[in-house]
Amino acid sequence: MHKYFLVIVTALSIFSCSSKEDKGKLIAKVYDEELYDSDIEWILKQTPKADSAEVAENTIQDWINDQILVHEAAKDEAINQDEINRKVENFKNDLMIMQLEQKLVNEQLDTVVSQQEIQTYYNEHQADFQLNDYLVKVLYLKIPVDAPDIDKIAKQYKLYNPTDIEEIEIYAKIYASNFYYDEEKWIYFDDLLKEVPLQDINKDRFIMKRSKTRFEEGGFYYFLNVIDYKLKNSTSPMSFESQNIKERIINMRVKDLREKIKQDIISKAYDDKAITRY
Repeated sequence: MHKYFLVIVTALSIFSCSSKEDKGKLIAKVYDEELYDSDIEWILKQTPKADSAEVAENTIQDWINDQILVHEAAKDEAINQDEINRKVENFKNDLMIMQLEQKLVNEQLDTVVSQQEIQTYYNEHQADFQLNDYLVKVLYLKIPVDAPDIDKIAKQYKLYNPTDIEEIEIYAKIYASNFYYDEEKWIYFDDLLKEVPLQDINKDRFIMKRSKTRFEEGGFYYFLNVIDYKLKNSTSPMSFESQNIKERIINMRVKDLREKIKQDIISKAYDDKAITRY
């Protein structure tokens, strides 16, 4: 199944049932649901021309398969349609807010970090670089065994492709019981073990090999990818941490800017008297 599956099927599930006026050529129909060429036009615009035919065919077939399964699921009275509709609406809202924030952050973010700022950060955060145990950067997922597309996640959690983390984050929002990933943040490996029931491992070897492991325990699948680590009983020199510190500073700016953007938009709505509470 091609890499665009999750994003495409989710998007088409939300938008392909809209008004069919001026939607162009009808290219597929499953029961009462119809797919038009305009429904997949936005996908093809983001696809290299050489791959467009294959992506179009895969997208159409994925939509057909999806509609067959949705039709069957809709007949099952045990499925809570209201809960599903609420999750879809929340997911759509999250995507819209995320895209708005990212657009404004891209327009306003100052990415220039001086050497003096890096030095100051390092001096003020020495404790961050005194290592009493292993620090790791990890991706961690806990998923119920009956969740869909487990085999797909079993490939994506290894993060071999640039788009893997985006699709995992979308999947985790809907299905994961627990999920952690922060490419900017180091955590103690022993803290991670409080969440992941790893047993009978050689910790030194496990971490230094940057292990990727999947296992089943207590009705859940656990996925753990050790992305990076720092040796215990050592202090990271500033020359080694320079890029990391720069990214931390920019990341703090991004977080602050995101919060400012949100508050500015919300404040404007109140100033415009757009809110009425009853």
